[in-house]
Amino acid sequence: MSSEFPALASPDATWRAYEALLGTTPDLLYVFDLQHRFIYANRALLDMWGMTWEQAQGKTCLEIGYEPWHAAMHDEEIERVIATRQPIRGDVPFPHAEKGVRIYDYIFTPVIGVDGEVEAIAGSTRDVTERTQQEQRMQLMVNELNHRVKNSLVMIQTLIRQSMRSSSGMREAQEKIDARIMALSITHNVLTREGWHSADLVELVSAAVAPYATAEGRFQISGVSHRLPPHKAVALSMALHELCTNAVKYGALSVPEGKVRIAWQPSDIDEAGRALQLEWQERDGPSPSQDIVKGFGARLLEQGLSHDLGGATALDFQPEGVRYRARIPIEDSQMAA
Repeated sequence: MSSEFPALASPDATWRAYEALLGTTPDLLYVFDLQHRFIYANRALLDMWGMTWEQAQGKTCLEIGYEPWHAAMHDEEIERVIATRQPIRGDVPFPHAEKGVRIYDYIFTPVIGVDGEVEAIAGSTRDVTERTQQEQRMQLMVNELNHRVKNSLVMIQTLIRQSMRSSSGMREAQEKIDARIMALSITHNVLTREGWHSADLVELVSAAVAPYATAEGRFQISGVSHRLPPHKAVALSMALHELCTNAVKYGALSVPEGKVRIAWQPSDIDEAGRALQLEWQERDGPSPSQDIVKGFGARLLEQGLSHDLGGATALDFQPEGVRYRARIPIEDSQMAA
């Protein structure tokens, strides 16, 4: 068999093949004459207009119903194609009769006659709405990722500086840095699973304390369902890490019988609005000393979180154990039923 494609039987068959292709393609195909009138429009274009060929034939863009600015733009482009004999490309929004406003990518191409002159202008237009929207979403994601990376690098830089400053030697500093970065990583994992929109508070707290839950019943966690935005989720997770670290070294988690209760609930609406009141309370451990949480941990718990959460925090050293309270401003729409 010949490797060449067989020729169609006649010119009529060739034209019927062209008509079949032009009539079924989803692209919008059309031809203007030198007076900017439509002398051909395929089915996809007629459907977009919501017109028949009899209604559209011989009309200009303005007569078809294009907005004056849109028609004027194409008139100028057609004249430029005629003058330069070069294709021109662009994109434009246009109302589809059934689908609403869509974004179209188009190209106008000169049709050269046997005398070497431009005798018509052929056009091809493609609906790129989904592609354009996807590109916009991707750009937003890239911008958001850049923002998150910068924030994470700043936080890691702060963790390293403060860990070095509050440590007695390199080994202790390395241990603090490793633990704090691991805590940050755990929170990032939770947020990544949620597409970085928000994190469920129950999952966030459970993930933060999981490495320290060495026995059943060590942590008692209770609270209403609530979603925290990323910056608040990271801040709260780091606070829980500091509280867990201190509890393991000096507090309730340093002895087998020690326990920690973490609870939160909505507060009454006041002049500052609605909020969650979160509390960490240690029990059955050694009496705490304020000296054990001096340095970066205390500053993070009392000052850093107050800023990042947008609410007040308080760290108390009660005889029964360390108590930490945080007020987290919320919106009613963030509360689950």
